[in-house]
Amino acid sequence: MKPAADAPVVLSTHGLVSGYERDLPIIRGVDMKVTKGEFLLLLGPNGAGKSTLVKTIAGLVPVHAGTIVQEGVDLTSMPPHLRVRHGLAFVPQTENVFTTMTIHENLLVAAQILPKASRAGRIADLYAMFPDLLRLKTLRAGQLSGGQRQMLAVARALIVEPSVLILDEPSAGLAPRIVREVFDNLKAVNATGVTTILVEQNVKAALAIADRAIVLVEGQVRLEGDAHSLGDDAVMAELYLGARHPSAEARP
Repeated sequence: MKPAADAPVVLSTHGLVSGYERDLPIIRGVDMKVTKGEFLLLLGPNGAGKSTLVKTIAGLVPVHAGTIVQEGVDLTSMPPHLRVRHGLAFVPQTENVFTTMTIHENLLVAAQILPKASRAGRIADLYAMFPDLLRLKTLRAGQLSGGQRQMLAVARALIVEPSVLILDEPSAGLAPRIVREVFDNLKAVNATGVTTILVEQNVKAALAIADRAIVLVEGQVRLEGDAHSLGDDAVMAELYLGARHPSAEARP
């Protein structure tokens, strides 16, 4: 379900500049607003800065200028663990579960951030949301399929009942059938009211589940709009997919 047109802004960046080295910024002045309950897709060619942007929002890449605000709170200088407590959850592309631990042990470790009295209930809620995890709860994460492992990573992130969930290329390396399953689960999570930001290279499948998309090129926002219409946008095809704009055929 798409968010209402007057939905409040839950996360925003203003003039955001970031990168691993101050003199070599990767994100160069990004202004972005995400509304409550929205499913936002971040697209762009390799090296555009998509992963750097979401890692910056999560507190894992230094900010050199600009601000990050979530629900009225300035996160710009806040350490990553406090951003989690404030309701910002991030699922990295790799190393997002403990492979030698069982599913249940992974969830128990993630639940340590919660008051002791609420841990069991929250884990039960997540098992209800992801019944496959309950069925396989005694398996080590390293024994899971790629799709099951991604769902465990999402469940771990959802432990804190975040208002914003950010995922960095969860479909990487997965078979098409498993990608559909992962995306269906992400859409179901979003339908519960969790604002979702997805970095993804699987453009067609991701556009089908997102509400809106932003195209990054060289660390800057070049295009944004409704996800279902951007797929047919010739400018997007040129910026993101490397296709030639029809007018380019007439150029010398």
